[in-house]
Amino acid sequence: MKLIEIHNHLNRIWSEIFRLNEVLREKLRPLGFKVEPVEEVFNAYIFLEGEWREMVYPHPAFEIKPQGEVGATIQSFYFVFAIPKEKITRDFVFEFLKKFLQSYIYGTENFLEDIYNHNSPRNPEEVYREIEKSQEEVFQFEVEAKDSEELENKLFEFIELAKKYKVLDL
Repeated sequence: MKLIEIHNHLNRIWSEIFRLNEVLREKLRPLGFKVEPVEEVFNAYIFLEGEWREMVYPHPAFEIKPQGEVGATIQSFYFVFAIPKEKITRDFVFEFLKKFLQSYIYGTENFLEDIYNHNSPRNPEEVYREIEKSQEEVFQFEVEAKDSEELENKLFEFIELAKKYKVLDL
């Protein structure tokens, strides 16, 4: 990649996250969410070439309280929500995986081991069994998108799903 391409790509993801932060602040408030300002996030991980790799460089992200984060990495835009194990049902997992093909599910303690990874997907029944037998108390449900507009659409789909199954503390 040429330096100008890297520069332009970083400017694009940061610009889109700042824009999305402003848009979501207004749209999510009536739904019971609080959108925090954009921050530089350090010590995150990205799934590249078949494995999770540490990013020592920052990427833009912001919290959506309760339980969520929206951001962008060099690879994609994403949102992730932390859901307590006791709130996760079989039907929620099945519908989540049906709606969000570009997704990951992992625990908060052992976050480098996927229960679900769209690069090598398991069937929903197997995913739910893994969650049930896990010692993890909270699971991360992460969704990727190619741009901020697609991410915004997916986020609202997720919120509807989360409301349906009452997995968020709203």
